[in-house]
Amino acid sequence: MSKSHPKKKALKILIIDDDQAIALILKEFLQMKEYRVSYATEVEDVDGLILEERPDVVFLDYRMSPLTGKDILEKITLFDEEIPVVMMSAYRTSEGMFEVRKLGAFDYIGKPFNFDEIDSILAKLE
Repeated sequence: MSKSHPKKKALKILIIDDDQAIALILKEFLQMKEYRVSYATEVEDVDGLILEERPDVVFLDYRMSPLTGKDILEKITLFDEEIPVVMMSAYRTSEGMFEVRKLGAFDYIGKPFNFDEIDSILAKLE
C-alpha cells in the first residue's frame, strides 16, 4: 500500500508589466503549470497591490512608467523583503542584473522569455 502525499499548494504569482500582451503570455504559461496567477499593467499603490494579492513571487518588468521596475522593486522590498522578485527586461545587461540583485531581486530574466529558465527559477522557490 503506498502512501499518498498531499500536493503542495501552488505558488501565487503576481506579474507586473505595462505591456498587457507580455503579461498575458506569461500568465498563460504559468497557469498551464498550475500556478495561481494575477497580473497588473498599472501600479500606483504598490503596498495596496501586494496587500490585496498576497503573492508568493512577483515577476516585474524593469522598464515601466511612471514608476520604473526599480522603483516598484524598492517598494516591494520595503513592504516585505521576503517576497522573491524576478525582474524581466528585453534589455538584459550584466550591469542591470547586478543593479537589481543589489536592490534585492531574486533573479533577472530576459524577454522574449526562455520558459525553461522560468521553470528553473520557480523550482528553486517551491
